Amino acid sequence: MEKEKPVLFINLPIMGNLLRFFARNGSCRPTLAKKLCKPPIMGSSLNCNNKPTPRELIAALVFIAFIGVFFILNIVLPSPQILVSERRVPARFPEVSGKAIQTGTFMHGFEDYAADHFVFRDFFRGIHAFQVLDIYRQTDKSGIYRSNAVGVGEFKRSNPTALRQTAERIKRAAGSLEAFEMKVYYSIIPDKSIFAENYMPGFDLEAAESIFSGVLSEYEYIRIADSLAADNFYKTDLHWDQSSIGGAANRLLDTMGAAPIADDNQIATAGEWRGVFAGQLALPVGADTMKYFEAPNLRVSYLSDKTLEFDSGPVYDLARFSGVDPYDMFLCGPQPIIVIENDAAPQRELYLFRDSFGSSLAPLLAGSYSKVTVIDLRYINLAVIDMFIDYTPSSDVLFIFSSQVLNNPSILQA
Repeated sequence: MEKEKPVLFINLPIMGNLLRFFARNGSCRPTLAKKLCKPPIMGSSLNCNNKPTPRELIAALVFIAFIGVFFILNIVLPSPQILVSERRVPARFPEVSGKAIQTGTFMHGFEDYAADHFVFRDFFRGIHAFQVLDIYRQTDKSGIYRSNAVGVGEFKRSNPTALRQTAERIKRAAGSLEAFEMKVYYSIIPDKSIFAENYMPGFDLEAAESIFSGVLSEYEYIRIADSLAADNFYKTDLHWDQSSIGGAANRLLDTMGAAPIADDNQIATAGEWRGVFAGQLALPVGADTMKYFEAPNLRVSYLSDKTLEFDSGPVYDLARFSGVDPYDMFLCGPQPIIVIENDAAPQRELYLFRDSFGSSLAPLLAGSYSKVTVIDLRYINLAVIDMFIDYTPSSDVLFIFSSQVLNNPSILQA
């Protein structure tokens, strides 16, 4: 998404009075002063002597004070270490060099830096969003759309070339497991825009299915879009709500020949939260509720990027719910490899290749498998996975990705 620049609204009458003030006091060319002191229009009166009127003097002083106050505040107040509402790190001050100044890269970088570090940034972003969406009635603000049915989202169009490249990477990853005679399945998590009540420039699921079926014809496709609806996704975030995707999870389990989710699973509530799109929209929106299935029988181990050993951890890290991205409470957020074990489940294994959506899906599938190995190819290369895990022959393999990953094949290390 394109970075936003804070928008300041300057009162045009004040600017007009300011120009007249400088014109009468010799700060402008005589020709400009003459033009500014043209005859009255529609009965208005205009003093064309060199002495500013009190009104013009006040306007000039207010304008200068306005600029001065913001200049001082930007110097005095500390710069943000992170833009919490947008969930990203602010731009750094660009490198100063003769080449950077000559090519214009310095000024481009400085614009990003100034915009990210401007005081009251979120306030001015909110004014801009209100102007664009509620006054001008545009369909989106900087690529962020609103829909009564699905809430807020960044509904990007499908990229056929990228989809084909992603399918090729999945095929390459699946091919690396041929020696283990595994049953390979794949599925596509649709963008929530397909459930909007009116047209949104979102993901073309049918086009993606057509491309994937051609490249991955030797593997079985599991369509879960028919088991999902608008209410299964958070209104302010791109992810789905774990407490309401039981139908989609059972569709996956049924096709893979595994037992369905237990009917007696208890649902707990972590609290209210607002997803990434709420901050990017910059307008007040209602909160979502984070709910999750309790999983008392699951044991989870995470591959440490420091020790390269597996350390035990929680299924749901509730401390992360209060962090920058509350969704990271599911399986502790971004992780290269996770092993979930369930002694109460039938003796069968699943290798789940996934993105962030899989963090909330995996605990549901783990109720039907004695062991689920969760692999995120965004954080580990396919060539080194067998250094950390031993594949069990005749297991199930599921590749499942959302539209955001399918449109960006370069992030999959396969």
